[in-house]
Amino acid sequence: MSIPVFDLHCDLLAYLNKDPEENSPMDDVSRCSLPLLQKGGVVFQTLALFSETGKGSRKEFEGQLECFQRCEEFVGKRAQFALAIENASGLLEEEEPLDLLYKRFDAHPWLYLSLTWKEENRFGGGDTSEVGLKEDGKVLLEHMDGKRVAIDLSHTSDPLAEEILNTIDQKGLSILPIASHSNYRAVKDHPRNLPDHLAREIIRRGGVIGINFVQKFVGDQPEDFIRHIEHALSLGGEDAIVLGSDFFGGLSLPALEELDPLYQEPFSNSGCFPSFYKLLDSFFGKELIEKIFYKNSQILLNPGALRESL
Repeated sequence: MSIPVFDLHCDLLAYLNKDPEENSPMDDVSRCSLPLLQKGGVVFQTLALFSETGKGSRKEFEGQLECFQRCEEFVGKRAQFALAIENASGLLEEEEPLDLLYKRFDAHPWLYLSLTWKEENRFGGGDTSEVGLKEDGKVLLEHMDGKRVAIDLSHTSDPLAEEILNTIDQKGLSILPIASHSNYRAVKDHPRNLPDHLAREIIRRGGVIGINFVQKFVGDQPEDFIRHIEHALSLGGEDAIVLGSDFFGGLSLPALEELDPLYQEPFSNSGCFPSFYKLLDSFFGKELIEKIFYKNSQILLNPGALRESL
């Protein structure tokens, strides 16, 4: 495989923060270690800052930031990295005053932000809920206006995603909607996958949708990846399909237990992208594969968010 790989989502930092003294970015158990990224030809990787909603979410968030900073001892400049917020509860816990939000958001460059993870929080409803956009969510969206940080719809409830898009329109906000690591509900019926009306809106607005490699969101066979891509193309998404692998390992969270088995065996870590290229090459032309692997992602590349470090 001779083309670069841009991946919009992995959870290496969550693995490192589970045991900062013992866990290393070189550990393949994370499924997205630095050796695996190199093996897979990854030249750009977004590292998600993940936290569950509730007391301790801020500590988890800060711990992952510290892990990223400590990783600089592994400098090799083999890839560029960017940070993203997977749950805004990491910026501001449920009982903290709202005025703390702004300084914390502005303290670091982010590629994208999700208001929620799976649960409902002070900003809105996660993908296991039917809750829409709350007032604090509106405040955060207004603060994001014009800052070139995309809003991620991958972990929203459908009502939250719809109300985010409506708020962007009603207030004239300059915010790009994306789904960093989501597939298509019409192909695999799961709440984490996008319904067609939301996928079409992301495509229409110039956003991107990342192919998620988690088996429960893809299907049990390699050909299911092809079905998701073909469905995206049927929605007009040729310029919107990207990679959002969602590789993670070494984590034990009750909310993740229903995902077992996590991945199809041939596509179970960041070293799999040459094999994934071969799979796609049997069905699609090189021009489309190049778009999926790196060209479509470049709409997000805010230079301020890039980190040439790990």
